[in-house]
Amino acid sequence: MAGNLRYFWALLAMTFKPAASQRGAVMLRAVFSVLTHVIYFPVWFVIFHYTPSIGGWGIPHACLAYGIAIACWGIVSLTAYGLRTLPQQIDHGELDSYLTLPKPILMSAALSTSRSSGVGEVFFGVGLILYAGFRYHIDLTWMPLILVMGSVVFASGILFFASFGFWVRQFFASAEEIYFNFSLMSSRPAPIFTGLFKIVSLTVIPVGFITHIPVAFLMTHQVHLLTLSVVATIAYAIFAGAFFYMGLRHYESGN
Repeated sequence: MAGNLRYFWALLAMTFKPAASQRGAVMLRAVFSVLTHVIYFPVWFVIFHYTPSIGGWGIPHACLAYGIAIACWGIVSLTAYGLRTLPQQIDHGELDSYLTLPKPILMSAALSTSRSSGVGEVFFGVGLILYAGFRYHIDLTWMPLILVMGSVVFASGILFFASFGFWVRQFFASAEEIYFNFSLMSSRPAPIFTGLFKIVSLTVIPVGFITHIPVAFLMTHQVHLLTLSVVATIAYAIFAGAFFYMGLRHYESGN
């Protein structure tokens, strides 16, 4: 375990090294990323000006949900962008180089690359969360844990859908569409998900555990909601990991 942890930090440092050597480009991408969200998010202020509540959700809920979703997406892009490129790595046989290593293949593949635009997404997301906390007097004590759990669920969801690349060739473009909708759904108000869509948001695409349930916990302080999020995060991570290794057996037999 200690050896894997040291390996994790070493990989993470190597992933960030190219970004550190191109500070100007990284900052420019971060600025454009922030501007994109600054232009888009005010739409919610307009919506809630005319409709003060959507199923009990108001502008404070929307700020928290959008901030958490964007920050978690940025964290995953910065630290584990390799998960998003898994279909390409599978198609090009790039996983072969990881199979010979004594360390976990999933860790090596996930931390193989980083996306510098994640800096802007993390900055904007955290800024929006802090704005909501101070503006609407919301206790953010549990926010670090919520961001960690949200990032794990995002990463697990990406891993799950990317793993279909073991069975479906040229799956990268389709997977990117799924990731985008994953992010989009997590930033939307929970009350709009009803019936079948609510079941999907708590199972196959568990965006409810990224933003909806954590936001409900922050607003109501019901401990069972936080407990549910923790359990669901662990369960989904285990499920996604198991699905990846099931696909990896197929990959090995095919090569």
